[in-house]
Amino acid sequence: MEKYNPQEIEKKWRESWKKNKTFQVDLSKAEKPFYNLMMFPYPSAEGLHVGNTYAFTGSDIYGRFKKMQGYDVFEPIGFDAFGIHSENFAIKKGIHPKVLIKKNTDNFREQLKSLGCLFDWSHEVDTTKPEYYKWTQWLFLQLFKAGLAYKKKAPVDWCPSCKTVLADEQVIDGKCERCDSEVIQKETEQWFFKITKYAERLLKNLEKIDWSERTKITQRNWIGKSEGALIKFLIPNSQFRVDVFTTRVDTLFSGTFVILSPEHELIFKLKDKIKNFSAVQKYIEDSKIKSELERISEEKEKTGVELEGIKAINPANNEPIAVWVADFVLGHYGTGAVFADAHDERDFVFAKKYNIPLKTSLKPVNSKDDSKIINLEECFTDEGILYNSAQFNGLTSAEARPAITNWLIQKSLGESMVSYHLRDWLISRQRYWGSPIPIIYCQKCGIQPVPEKDLPVLLPDVEDFRPSGTDKSPLASVEKFVKTKCPQCGGPAERETDVSDTFLDSSWYFLRYPSTDFNDKPFDEKITKKWLPVDMYIGGQEHAVLHLMYSRFITMVLKDLGHIDFEEPFEKFRAHGLLTKSGAKMSKSKGNVVNPDDYYKKYGADTLRMYLMFI
Repeated sequence: MEKYNPQEIEKKWRESWKKNKTFQVDLSKAEKPFYNLMMFPYPSAEGLHVGNTYAFTGSDIYGRFKKMQGYDVFEPIGFDAFGIHSENFAIKKGIHPKVLIKKNTDNFREQLKSLGCLFDWSHEVDTTKPEYYKWTQWLFLQLFKAGLAYKKKAPVDWCPSCKTVLADEQVIDGKCERCDSEVIQKETEQWFFKITKYAERLLKNLEKIDWSERTKITQRNWIGKSEGALIKFLIPNSQFRVDVFTTRVDTLFSGTFVILSPEHELIFKLKDKIKNFSAVQKYIEDSKIKSELERISEEKEKTGVELEGIKAINPANNEPIAVWVADFVLGHYGTGAVFADAHDERDFVFAKKYNIPLKTSLKPVNSKDDSKIINLEECFTDEGILYNSAQFNGLTSAEARPAITNWLIQKSLGESMVSYHLRDWLISRQRYWGSPIPIIYCQKCGIQPVPEKDLPVLLPDVEDFRPSGTDKSPLASVEKFVKTKCPQCGGPAERETDVSDTFLDSSWYFLRYPSTDFNDKPFDEKITKKWLPVDMYIGGQEHAVLHLMYSRFITMVLKDLGHIDFEEPFEKFRAHGLLTKSGAKMSKSKGNVVNPDDYYKKYGADTLRMYLMFI
């Protein structure tokens, strides 16, 4: 028997597939379209590793299965080549990203071809190409014109290593999801997308899409819907009040103090009434250098400062209660304020530390001995029976919540409210390697969108692309890029110098693949109607609240604006598993990757694919 030579055999068939366009589909004439897609790679290092190979192989096998069932399978591929991941690698290597990333992309392409997948290379996309990011900029303008993109000054998470702000979703346990550095709080002006406007829709649609259940659970938890009440604590002798969102209005009668986050705007509005304002201000400044993880960590002792001279009125009993500032309360959760009582473990410990009076209003349903709770020796946090709660005595927690809420509504001191953990998507990045945000600033006309006819706003070639570490992108130093004319009045104006988050590039790429033949539009109406949404999407669970959430949001927006007729991008989504090495997920950032090229050369792609699927 002739010796099996995988290099000769696989090369022969790759050449045959290329010559005969075996994996190309006539998108307009296909009778049984099936869009099979794997999350596209970002070429941030020298090449694919075996973990990538594993994921692409699994997706491709499903595509081949559907092809054998008689479907016209469209399996495109491309490169998510903008962003911090790619730029950090370029900085590490000391090579300009424009040079390095093209080299990496070329290598990735050859590796992917060696893998023998059904990829239709005639529809390749590359997010760094002007013909692609022109439409990413167009997408930004659609949201801006619809009132879904806005700029505001806000305390944001800053990665001191990557030297840029991060979206909430890119902070994992208080660390940058890319480089694992501890993030810090920084107040700067940034661009945001109003994804929170779609929170309920994003949540409800999870019930009807065919996705991996763990992915849906992760998204539900991240959206974090809470039903409760907004309670108004009036500040005597002022026009101000503290609004507090709570899911435990049943414990309101035991509220003995209010805690504000260091970011709460009310503190500075009451500056003249706060007797110890210098101490309060120092505490606020000290809190800014702490990471969010450090602020909320259960292991860290909680600290705070009372706002002396300020009281709030508990609307349940009209009693004046103390107002404190404490950094374990975060400005972007709820209203940035909480009412504190003896039935919350954290409040209980905090009050004991600072000798703040406490009282109870809830006790266990079936307990015969409540003395330790009543005497404040134990903190009771469960559902219970109300006492010390006026007309609500004897009600269970479940009965008391709607009753107390309605009572507060009648007194104009509260309202029913739904709160979400989800925060608006921060898309500004103070980096070089990304799509410029298409906005112009004019002193006379204000913020102006770049006219669509002037797209793309090209990313200029610069010699020094390294991040400055300030709240300005390297583009801010490129005068030829910055100086421009106002599209409204024709006067002197300046361009926005931040670039957009790379997750904006990947939030719509699946729409572009079938329409790469069209240069006058981001996606063709007929082709899109025939091929979208994606029939099967496979990718990493780690993107559950990043790419997958953002893609759903952008798809909903495009439907609402009349550009497409569907609101969920992926009919089916399956999260692939992970390969681990040395006890950690195989990842370029972890430095524990295995190069598949060695296996291609020795055993061939078929053997490697088979091994990975049966590992």
